[in-house]
Parts: sequence; C-alpha cells; structure tokens
Amino acid sequence: MKKTTSVKKTVTKKIKETPVITQPVKKFNFVPFLIVLGLAVLAFFYYHFCIVATVNGKPITRFAYLQNLVKFDKNQVLQQMANEALIYQEAKKQGVEIEDSLINTEIASLEAKIVEQGQTLDAALAAEGMSRADLESQIRIQKIAEILAKPNTEITQAQIDDYLTQNKAYLPANYTKDQLQELAKTQLTTEAKNAAINNWFTEIQKNAKIIYR
Repeated sequence: MKKTTSVKKTVTKKIKETPVITQPVKKFNFVPFLIVLGLAVLAFFYYHFCIVATVNGKPITRFAYLQNLVKFDKNQVLQQMANEALIYQEAKKQGVEIEDSLINTEIASLEAKIVEQGQTLDAALAAEGMSRADLESQIRIQKIAEILAKPNTEITQAQIDDYLTQNKAYLPANYTKDQLQELAKTQLTTEAKNAAINNWFTEIQKNAKIIYR
C-alpha cells in the first residue's frame, strides 16, 4: 500500500550558501535486526508451508500430513487427521485417557479371531496397508469416542429377535441359537455405539474452528 503525504514546497534561492552541519555517523547494529527479520521469515514459512490445518488453534504439520498422504486421498487424510485432532482435544478437556492394557486386550481379541480364520494379524494389517501402530491408534480413538459419546448399549430381547428375523437370510447357517443371539446383540451394540458417536461428533464439530490451508 502506497503512503501519500502532503509536503509544503519552499524555494530557497541561496542553496549553496546554506551551511552544512556535519555530525559523527552512528553505526547501525544490523545483527539484532537481521535476527528478528530471520525469525519473522521463518515464522512466515512455517505457518504458510509447514502447517496444513489448525484445529481450535492447534496445528497439523505438513510433515505429519505427508506421512499419511501416501496411504490415502489428500482430502480424506487431511479430514481424518483433523477429526482425530478434534477427538484428542475433547478427550484432554474431559480428562479421558485410555490405558495401554485396554488397547492390548482389544488387539489380542482381534488377533485370536483372525487366527481362527487361518490368518495372522500382521498379514491382515498388511493387506489393508496398516501397521500395528495404526491399529492401536484407531482403537484408542474409537475407545475415546465411545466414552465421550456415552452411548446407550442396553439391548432388549425384542431388539435381538427383530434383528434375527430381518436378517435371517444373511445369518451363518452353522450357528447355534445362542451364537445367533450373541451375534445379534454384538451387532446391535455396535450400531448403537456408532450412532451415538456420529451424533456426538457432529455436535462438537459445530463448535470447532477447523481451517484447511
């Protein structure tokens, strides 16, 4: 932006006769100035090139973004990272922490089911392009969301019977009655949790300030 100033012009006829006053020239110390300028430039580049999004003022760095970008679409990974950051922030506000032992129990249970199917957990993860660390992170976030969403997981017998009737054609033929009952209860519980989490997350998103750069 150009600054304009009005200057009153005066004409001096005897310019050459005007005495010249000389004073010792003060040396300007450029070092502090250069340091400040350097920090400002670094801050500018960091903010505009190293931060791809902020969630309630907390940054998501480009380095973390690029690490995940190799696996997913650009928009999907950035949105996923923002969602996870928002969930972790809410967990910190509410003082919610997930013990590692709970994560390990979940992984052990999942691994046992995969082994029953003749596979290994590592092979199953590799097929999905995931590592154990990715799995641990997903389980941790899921557990945090479940606690914060406070879903109602009380499933009635009427709901179980209705589920079995509506999904009769898709149920395993070799399952016993008790196994079918447990299968229906597990599925209905999962649906209740997911519905509660979706509603809860929609609400916290309304108050979140997420900026994509």
